[in-house]
Amino acid sequence: MIGEQRVLIVLPVRLGSTRLPQKAILSETGMPLVVHAAQRAAQSTHVDQVVIAGDHELIEEAVKPFRMTYVNTGDHHTSGSSRCAEVLESLDADIVVNVQGDEPEVSPSHIDAVIESMADPSVECATLACPLDPDDLHNPNVVKVARSFDGRALYFSRSPIPFDRDGTGCMHWRHVGLYAYRPQILREFCQWAQSPLEKIERLEQLRLLEHGISIRVVTHGEPSPPGVDTAEQYQAFVERWRKENIEC
Repeated sequence: MIGEQRVLIVLPVRLGSTRLPQKAILSETGMPLVVHAAQRAAQSTHVDQVVIAGDHELIEEAVKPFRMTYVNTGDHHTSGSSRCAEVLESLDADIVVNVQGDEPEVSPSHIDAVIESMADPSVECATLACPLDPDDLHNPNVVKVARSFDGRALYFSRSPIPFDRDGTGCMHWRHVGLYAYRPQILREFCQWAQSPLEKIERLEQLRLLEHGISIRVVTHGEPSPPGVDTAEQYQAFVERWRKENIEC
């Protein structure tokens, strides 16, 4: 809780995955991938409740032994935000935080930073940015964000933004897919049709900007932990996890 505001963290996951089938319940560590992410999220200073929102009974069965709250959601959702909005039909909150269920090493300090920005009642939606690794400047799979003086998002893109025409060495920010919403904004967002820029860039947050919704971009000096999209990335996580637990 932050102030008098109840904070709900939702980790939306689906069983199907194009590049890594059933990745949410991969359990080579003895724990499903999504449970790793949920336990990390639960370390947030401000959270009141953590929920895993899935679309299949296999996910529910996999997380049940770990005493995680599970909410079954429909299989029609096209985004994690939409799945989070469905959770609000059965649970109440003043702030809803969307944490990616395929980021088993998500940083609690990242989550805290986004939640704390919502202490300002004028903030309708907030997200996170970390310094961009120069090697990722031209990587379209790494999303960049440009910010205003007061921290509002000006634009998100898969292209390098801003374009440093004269080579002045400007700061580039990597967008981290972690969001906090006011419930009403989340509901409205998920009712709107895909917007033109969203379709072009394949970035759903542009739908908010195109509808005139301000997004507060919180910056954090700590790099974003890697997510898991491929079998190779999962194995790398397993190896890091095993090394850390052996050393402990």
